[in-house]
Amino acid sequence: MKRLVRGAVGVAVVTVLAGCTVGGGDGGEGAASCAYIALYDGRRYFGYGAGDFELGERLGTAVLPSCDDTGGYPDDPGVPERRVPAYAIKGIDPTVAITTGTDSPDTVLVADGAGETLPPEVREVVRVGE
Repeated sequence: MKRLVRGAVGVAVVTVLAGCTVGGGDGGEGAASCAYIALYDGRRYFGYGAGDFELGERLGTAVLPSCDDTGGYPDDPGVPERRVPAYAIKGIDPTVAITTGTDSPDTVLVADGAGETLPPEVREVVRVGE
């Protein structure tokens, strides 16, 4: 399966939301959110931001952990764990970065421990500050 995915990021690092917004903070006002985290092949990947890349092969299934950032509201159970397709990003080792077939198919997810600075092949596809 080949597909070119395009996206743009307006800030240096974007935390991609998993869709968990609720009241919180000052007396129930404001919003809380969950970071976009995927678990795949024994690694934890963090949503880094949108990018321009060619979708690689389907790798298998990733797990998006549940999000219970609800501030203790009993009527809002949060977002349950989900299983989604995991895909390679063409030209990038999947142990470094992947993407998922979710609501944000242009999101680059970088493996925990991939380094303090992004590897060059990841920097090439992540569009920062455009």
